[in-house]
Formats: sequence, C-alpha cells, structure tokens
Amino acid sequence: MWRADRYDDHELDDDAPVAAPGVEPGALSMGDPAVTPMNVASDTWQRWRDELAALGGASPLLHFDDDPRGRIELGTSHPGGLARFIAGSPTLLSNLVRDDVALRTARVAAERIADKGLELSSVRGIDAIALGIGMVVWSHGGETFRAPLLLRPLRLRRRGREVELTLLDRLVLNPALARELARQFSLHLDEEAFVALADDDGTFKPNPPLDRLRGLTAHLDGFTITPRLVVSTFAEVGPALAADARDLSHPVLDAIAGNTSARWAVQESQTTVTPVPADQRPPETDLLLLDADAEQEDVIANVAAGNSIVVKTLPGTGATQTVVNALGTLIAQNKRVLVVSSRRAALSSIQRRFTDIGLPGVTVTPRSLRRDVIRGISRNEKAQKPRVADVNEALVRLRGVLLDYREALGRPDPKLGISVYDCVSELSRLALLPTPPTTRARLTRAAVETLAHDRAHAAQVIVQAAKLGQFSYGPGDSPWYGAEFSTGEEATRAQERARRLHSELVPRLLDRAVALVAATPMRQFETLAELGTYLRLLTELRDTLDKFQPSVFDRSLSELIAATAPRREGSTMPATTRRRLKALAKEYVRPGVHVSDLHDALTRIQQQRILWQRFAPVGITPTVPVGIADVAVAYQQVEQDLEALDAPLGHTTREKHLLNRRIDELQRTLAGLAAESDVLANLQERTELMREMQPWGLDALLDDLAQRHVPHEQVAAELELAWWRSALDSLLQADRALLGADVDVLDRLESDFRLVDEAHAAGSAAMMAWQLSEAWSIGITDWPDEAKALRDLLRSGMLTPGDLQKCAPHLSRPIAPIWLSSPYDVAEISDDIPFDAVFVLDAGAVTMAEVSTAIRRGRQVVAIGDPVTQTPSPFSIAVSDAPPTASDEEARHASSALVQLSELLPTLGLTRSYRAGGEDLAELVNRRFYAGRIDSLPWAGSFLGHPSIAVDYLDDGNGMPDDVTGTIESVDAEVDQVVTRVLEHATARPNESLMVITASAKHAARVQTATLNAMQSRPDLHDFFLGDRAEPFAVLTIEQAVAQSRDRVIFSIGFGRTPHGRVLSEFGALGRPGGDRLLAVAMTRARRFVRIVSCIRADDLDDDRMGPGARALAELLADTEARRTAVDVPDDSDPMLIDLARRLEARGLRTALGHRGKLKLVASRGGYCIAVDTDASLGTMSLRESLRLRPDLLRRLGWHYARVHVFELFSNPDAVADRIAAMAKPVAVQAPPAPTPAPTPAAAAAAPARPTAAPAETQPIDREASTGPIAVQSAAPAAPAAPSPAQRAQSAQSETQPLF
Repeated sequence: MWRADRYDDHELDDDAPVAAPGVEPGALSMGDPAVTPMNVASDTWQRWRDELAALGGASPLLHFDDDPRGRIELGTSHPGGLARFIAGSPTLLSNLVRDDVALRTARVAAERIADKGLELSSVRGIDAIALGIGMVVWSHGGETFRAPLLLRPLRLRRRGREVELTLLDRLVLNPALARELARQFSLHLDEEAFVALADDDGTFKPNPPLDRLRGLTAHLDGFTITPRLVVSTFAEVGPALAADARDLSHPVLDAIAGNTSARWAVQESQTTVTPVPADQRPPETDLLLLDADAEQEDVIANVAAGNSIVVKTLPGTGATQTVVNALGTLIAQNKRVLVVSSRRAALSSIQRRFTDIGLPGVTVTPRSLRRDVIRGISRNEKAQKPRVADVNEALVRLRGVLLDYREALGRPDPKLGISVYDCVSELSRLALLPTPPTTRARLTRAAVETLAHDRAHAAQVIVQAAKLGQFSYGPGDSPWYGAEFSTGEEATRAQERARRLHSELVPRLLDRAVALVAATPMRQFETLAELGTYLRLLTELRDTLDKFQPSVFDRSLSELIAATAPRREGSTMPATTRRRLKALAKEYVRPGVHVSDLHDALTRIQQQRILWQRFAPVGITPTVPVGIADVAVAYQQVEQDLEALDAPLGHTTREKHLLNRRIDELQRTLAGLAAESDVLANLQERTELMREMQPWGLDALLDDLAQRHVPHEQVAAELELAWWRSALDSLLQADRALLGADVDVLDRLESDFRLVDEAHAAGSAAMMAWQLSEAWSIGITDWPDEAKALRDLLRSGMLTPGDLQKCAPHLSRPIAPIWLSSPYDVAEISDDIPFDAVFVLDAGAVTMAEVSTAIRRGRQVVAIGDPVTQTPSPFSIAVSDAPPTASDEEARHASSALVQLSELLPTLGLTRSYRAGGEDLAELVNRRFYAGRIDSLPWAGSFLGHPSIAVDYLDDGNGMPDDVTGTIESVDAEVDQVVTRVLEHATARPNESLMVITASAKHAARVQTATLNAMQSRPDLHDFFLGDRAEPFAVLTIEQAVAQSRDRVIFSIGFGRTPHGRVLSEFGALGRPGGDRLLAVAMTRARRFVRIVSCIRADDLDDDRMGPGARALAELLADTEARRTAVDVPDDSDPMLIDLARRLEARGLRTALGHRGKLKLVASRGGYCIAVDTDASLGTMSLRESLRLRPDLLRRLGWHYARVHVFELFSNPDAVADRIAAMAKPVAVQAPPAPTPAPTPAAAAAAPARPTAAPAETQPIDREASTGPIAVQSAAPAAPAAPSPAQRAQSAQSETQPLF
C-alpha cells in the first residue's frame, strides 16, 4: 500500500531543500554589451508561440462572420418554441423558425454548423457550437470587432431533415470580449455580475446584461450593442495557448528546438529495460489492468521505467489498452499523468475503459472536474481489499506444471539430441510415406543411444543385408535362418550332414531304438536326448544285474546304503544294526561275484531304481533287452552330427538343441535343413554384416524384418520407425514432467489455468482501487485541513483545476491521478499541478507547437500515434467558405509531434492487429500503406469466401463537367448506387454501424439528401437513421472522417467520367498533395468491411496527370482485383497436421494448411469454421496468450477453436478428427441462463469444481447476411494443481480434486 511519505510533491514540503532558481541566458552578462547570451531554442519557441496564436484562424469570439450561411438567427423565433428552447428542452429548428424562406436558410446554416461542430469536436476536441447572446460591434485601431456578449454551449443534432437544438451547461461571459475591452479601454467586466443579470428568478432575460454594457460603454464612440440570439461556432484557442507557452523550458522541447546539449541529456537519460516475460513474473507484480501482448508489455515496461519514448501504433493494434495499462503502472507508482489528444474518441475510450474495469473517476477532465472528483472520492470510500492470495498461489502452481510440461515437450535429450516433439513429428512424417513402416520392434535405451548420431550407416548396412536376401526368409521359412558360417565350405558340409541325418542316420536310429524300447516296460522316448538317457540307464542296469540279484530293485536301499557307508561319515546307526544290514546287502550279490565297494554300488543301484520308476510302470522289475550296444553306437553318431549343427544354427540354450526337440519337430527341422534353399546363398557376406550389426542391439528389429520379409526399399524406414518410437518411449519414461502423455490431465490443467488467470487479471483493477483507497484514507488522516477545504469547495458547486490543487495538493493525487485534455484545452490546467508524465495521443495529427504546452508540464513524455494516417492540418473555428490554406503536405507531415519526437526519443511499435474481422481488408491496407508491418489473424468469413472489401464498378457513371470547378462530381448513377447500398445495410444489418465516406463535399451533400429522401418511404428504417446510437449513420468527406470509425464503410469516390468516357485529373482532396494519406484514412475507417463505389476503374487512372492520391487509388483497385485471384500456398511443414487434414477431408470438411500464413490448420463445413492449434503453434507464446488470449481472439474473429495436444494427435488421430468434425455440426441453440454476479477472486478460489463441458457452438456464418465475427462461448473445466516444482508431474497425475 502507499504511504503518505511516498508523495513526491516536494515543492509542498516546507522542509524540502529549495533548488536554486534557474538562470535565463538573457540574464547572464558576458562583459561585452554587444554580446547577448540566449538559448539556441529561443527562435523555435517563438515560432511555436506564433503558430499557437494563429490556431483556429480569426476568432469568432471577436471577429464573428455574420454570414447567414454560417449562423442561425433565433432572435425572431416563434415564442412557443423559443420558450421551450430557453428552458433547455430539445427543440426542433422548425419549431423555432416558422417562416419557410427563413427556415430553408436556417437549415442550410445548421448543416454547415453541424459539420463544423462535428469536425472540431471529433478531430480537435473543441466544443464550439454555442448560442451567442447579444452582439457587440466596435472599431479600434483600424480593426473592426464583432463579438457576442454572453455564450451558452449548445448541442445541435440532425434528425433526418430536421435539426434539433438543446442548450447545455451554464451561461458565461465572452472571455475574449472581456479581455479586449480590458486591453483596449481598461474596461473590466465582472463575469458573475453579467451572468446574474440575465437570470431573473430562473427566467432568462437577455436585455439586462446588454443594458449594463451599454451603460459602461456609453462614452465610447462607435460602440453598438444589438439584442440577438445567434447559433454558430464560438470558440478560440490561440491566445490562451500562446499565453500558456510563455515558458517552454523543458529538456525535450529544448532538444527538439535544436539545443544539442539538451538532446544529449535526453538521450543519455534513457534507461535500458528488459521486460520480464509474463510466465516468469510473480503474480504479485503482474498487475496489468488489461491483457497485453509482448509488444505492448515492452512499451509498458519502458513507461514504468520512466523513459520518454515514441510509440508508433498501426490500426487496431491495441493502442488504447496499452495506454490504459501504462497509466495503471504509473498510478501504482503514485504518479500523476496528463493525457492529451486532439481526438475526443481517444480520450473517451480511455475513460470508458477505466470505468469498465471498475475504476470510475480515475480520469478527470477540466470541463467535468467536479463530477469526476466526486466519483473518485466515492470509489475510494467504497473500495474493499480483494483477496487474491489463493488465486496467486494457484496461478503459480498451475503455471509451473504447464511450463514444465511445455519445456519438457521441446527440451532435447542430452544424449540423443532430440525432443519429444521431434519424435512425434518424425513418427508422423514416417506415417505419411507412400508405404509407411509398420514394425512393432522396440530397441533398448542403449541401442537408441548407440544409433543416435549415425543411423545412416546402420541403415546402409541393413539395406545391404536386405539386398543379399537376409530378410527374404524368416524363422518360419527355413531352419537355416540366422545360421552363421565362416566359409561357404562349412555351410556345404553342414547341409550335407543334415541331409545324411534326415535320410539315413536318424531314421535308422529311430527304427532300432523304438524296437529296443518296445522290448522293455518303459514308455517310448519323446526326444533323442531322452533316448540317450534310456540307453545309459539300460547299460547301467545290465552291468548291475551282472553282479546283483534282480530282487535288489524290489525295495528302497536307503538303510543298506547308510549301513555300508564308512564310519567317518558320522553315522549314528547302532553297530548291531549295521552288521545285520551289511549281511543283508551281501545277500543281493550274485554268488561268486566280488564287489569291492558295496556302498558305492548300492548308491548307483538306488539311482537306477529311481530313474527306472520314472520311465516304467510301478512294481515292474527292471529287465534288459538285447541289442543295446548297436543302438548306442548309432545314437552316438547322430548325437555328434546334431551337436555339429547346433553351433552354426545359433542353438546356444538347452531348449534349442536339436537333441532336446520332440521327434516330430526334429524330423521337420531336419527335413527343412536337408531341403534345397537359397538361405545359405551369400551366407558369408550376410554373416559378416550381421556380426557388424551385433553391437547395435537390433536383434528384435532384424527378427521382425525377417518375419515380415520387408523388401530392401523399406528397411531404412523401418529402422527409423523403431528408433524414433523407442526414443519416444525412453523419453516419456525418463521425464515425469511430461505427465505420462495423459491428455485428460493436460486438458484439466489448461482449463484451470484459464480460470485462475482470468480471476487474477480481474483482480488487478480491484487491487489498484484498494491502493488508491488506502492512499486516500491516509491522506485525509494526515491532512484533515485539505479534506475540509475540498469538501467545502465541492459543496460550492464550482471546481477548477487551480482550486483543486490549491486546497488539496496532497489529496488530489489519489482522487485525480489521470488528467485528460485536448491539447487546445491544456491552458485550463493550472501550472501549479505537477505532472510526472505526459502522454500525447494521436501525436501524428498535431504539431510540436500544439503540444508544447502539454509537454512542458511533465518530466516524462510518451508520444503515441499512427505514422501513416495522421498528419497535422490547419483548421478554422468559424464557419467559412474559405478554401484551406495551401501548404507543403510533406512538410506538414514532418512537422508532426510524432515525427519530431521520433527523431529524438527511442521508438517502439505496436504491429499486432486485434480488429475483429476484415482480414483481407487489413492485408490490403497493410500491404499498400504500412509496408506489411501489421500482423493480424485471419477472419473466418474470408475462409468461407466472404470478402471484407468489395468494389462496385458503375459503367454508366458519366456526367458533364461543372461550369465552375470543371470537375465531374457526384454523378446520378453513383448517388443511386450508394443509397441502394445504404438501404440494404439498414435492412440487413441494423445493429452494425455504417458511414459513407467520399472525396467530394458535393457528393457527400447529395448522398445525404438522397438518403433522407429514400428514408421517407421506409419508416421501418427511421430508428437506424434517426435513433440515438453510439455511432450514428453519417455521410462525411475524408477530411471529416479522420477521427471517425464504423463497423462498415461505403467509400464512394464521388467523381465520374465525361460522356466520352474520359477521366479528368481533378479528384478533390485525393488529387491534392497528401491525397495518398487521405486514401489511407478512408480505407482504415472500417473495422469489418469496406465497399468501394466507383465510376472509374484502375485502368482509367494510369495518366501521369493524376495526383498521388489518384494514382494510389488506381493501385488500390488493382490490388483488390489481384486479391480475388490469389491462391494460397499450403504449409506442409507439420506432418501431423497434414495427416489430420487428410482425415478431416475424408469426413467432408474443407481444409487449408497454413491459412494466410497465420493459422496452421483450418477447416470448415456448413458455414462453421474451425481453427486448430497444436503445441507447435503455441509453444513460443506465453501461457496466458496461448491458452486464453489467442482462443478468445480467434472466437471473436468467427472461428470455433480446437486445441489439440500433440500426444492426442499422435496416438489417436481419428478421435481428434471426429471431435473436430463434430464441431462443424449445428446444435440446438438454447436460451441463455439468467446472469449471475461475477465471483470475487477469493470466491472463485473456494468454488466447487465445474463439470467438464464441451465448447458451446453457435450458428454457422450466414453466407448472405453475416460477414462479421461470431461470438463463441466456452465453458472451461476445472483441473488440479501440483504442490511443488519437484512433484508437479506426479501431483498432476494423481490429484483427483480440482482447485476450482
């Protein structure tokens, strides 16, 4: 919060050190009377003062032109209408002037006064229309003066053919008259006394003040005072500004005027500013009142740092919101700012923006100071401290998770050198190949790292192996698959051995072995290994039965084995039992046979008994058949040959050995080995290649290639697929910030971020209101005398800037931090009010002289303007037929404050346009007038074929030259066409504002008259033409439209061809110097659509006699035609979007890749337009811009917005395509719910979770009736937040309760 000691009005503190008074150069003495020191800027300052004194031409307050065409005489008005008028009620001119002839004259004058009043009000910010009461005429020094005595502001409005007059505010004494009488005759008039004389108990009486002046001037010769009521433009700006410019000592003004020391000082005072990115700013310091892009934030950061800068703004680039944000930062620094602009709309927009965000009364104007101060005090008294801690905490957590995810998505792996997004992009590219790879083989992390930087060589080796037939046979095609031999001879011998085994050895062995086993009670063997076991068992049984009785196998020999064991083995068997059992064991030995080691023999017999019981039925005594030796010999030969085959075949495990395979499988394998096959062809070369690939860990891939018999043309792509997919798997497993590629979690997180960020942004204005309230509370406590004086002053009903500063110098800051004024009203602001900064808006439309009195009031200067459409121009306050003074257009443009200051101060620019609609119009204007600097997103209507610029060429636009001017102006065909288009608009689009602009004043008058005539037969359109609207229908010349804008504009050229089809060189304002700038003005007045109505084609304007504006018009018309035939070049850089576009086209949608170079993918069907954004298109933006601002902007431009995550698009593209296609289907439009009050940030933080909802769709864009953007509402779902940076990903995956 602000403390009292933060106020920097040091001049108010008695204890503050007093700076030494400045010394003027003229006060210095050089010791030589012939040498007079002076500031080199003095001559320029004096020239500026002279320019200021001449502003507005001859002052109507002193030299009123009493031409009937420039004033409305109400002195003889009808008493009934006059009484109503004087009472302040709106009164029609026809009720005041009843005589038909006088009424026609009055209407002509009213039209001219209204035009002049509109020009002065909108372009200069001067309210000049007033009722002059009494006319004073006198001569002095050879000069004749004609001045009204009293003035009362008046509003004059057109009501079709009628004109409505309404008196405003209070009566005032003509200040110029009072000044001149005091100067010429030392006659000082008391304003309050004269005003009071005109008020007789609430009744207006004009005669008493006139009589009073007659009495005061009776001694003066030639003084005539006439009782008259005259409506005209009564104002003057020159004398007050010239007087206010008496002291122009200011570093910036010095530097502009040529003082090199001042220029150096200004340039050296700049502070280098590095704006903190939005994603890195703590929420406590991220307090912009309105959303801002990166360019705007750069401007704001420079303003906050105290730098004086120039900002060149292009049409629709958010100049107003940038100014509001910059003013907000200065308010937060407890600074007072003066904002001047000659365009009233600019100041009104700033005031409206502050009011809309909940800061009414922050801005004050000299004319409405009392009302604004009261609003400011009321705001301060009502403000409450917002609770934003929970919102800020949630914002930090959500932002951290999403930033970690975004960073992880594009962060290269330190060993692999690739990111997750690289993986999915490359995998998508592989899927788009004519024959896409399909392997499901995966590589280990070690294999992926091995091939990370040299897959080209690996691919070359694999392709070479494929060409040699390595993958022509798989494991199921030939048993020889995968065999390795050192030489071809080894392979030949191995195949011969296999053939011998298959045809001779194995069949013979099987025949004998089956017969042998059949002679025993044992079951038949299943593998040759089992046969070997049989043979060994039978051989051992034969040897045992030669020494022991068969009954030795009848029972278990465990006790006998223990009894015959050596005593050292520690047997605990009693000695008697041992002797008895030994004797029993000896009884099993055949008579006459000696067994040297009975214990060992019994042990072997026990093992044989167990093995026999495994293969033979229980209870059968072992028997030994005849012929064991022959079978054993045959078996030994087969065993050796099979083992010889196992080695080259790679049978390294017991399960793979041929001996251990079932007999039927062995026979099939031997048959395959014995068969003729090409597998062994080139085996040595292939073996060498396979050995080279062995360290790469590609076994799974090679097996897969062989199983699928992949041709050599495709194996390189298969390797790429296996590597990229394996790399993706390893990256996903290693980085938890990727949230396991869970799209649902990402959707919830992004939805939560949008909600929280919006709540945070909404809380900034409330926080500023609270800060101002705190400063006000501290102020009224620290300075109670100021509070009492201010209260008394407000109760008096009168409040001027000087009075406010005098009675409440400290309290005025929190209640009036921003002052708004026209540069022509700056003199009304007291010099006692210190300003920390001065903002000069529309700086290109004013000269340095016109803003010098504003600049001198502030330490910091910020100039903002359009370098193309804004040019200073002379003006007159009086209603006159005098043609504009001829001047050098380029010299006037160079004299603008924008150009002059840009040569001194650092220049920044705003280039991103946010105008909702008219993308092709914006591109045309951008290319023709702004050298392509405007960056704007396309409008959905353009994709559907609805242009935002159209041309109506009239073939019958012929006419005769005017007898006076020699021009062919306002031909009937063009007037009729414009009226037709105006009526079409009023019928089809009554809610959109419209303006007709023309280069011909005569044409403007004729179109206005013709429109009013046509309106008489269309009472249903009266509200459009006559209703009270923020932007009423108007017919204006280009000069009158410089400060106007509308949704739609009809630009009617206003000039035609001769009866012979020739085009004359006269084109009014377009044909004069600076006409090309006026053309830029005409083409930038529309926010959505411009229709050009012309009797002249581009080919008719190629004459060198044409002025610059006419030549620019020809180029503009030619560009419009070329635009219609232009063909967009698709952007095929993103394979995932290419695949998605194909799937959408298969579902009946029309698509475009890289639409206008701004949108990666767009699609449409049935009037619905969808813009698709992926992680790639959003990765360079801040989270706020990518997740909230950009979707909102695209919706305002008529697009339905589809946010597609890269993992979703990669893993399930069909589901994504189905979802987008479903957005293009009409849905039932339900009545909107009853509005509910917006929750406070704290309440939003405590609110329960919202159910996830699909975006609500709107009706499609009507091809005939609608070319404007469509409002799309989106219900944002809630999602969890992560607790800490170290556990963000884990928390985001496991959290189930949403924050909001």
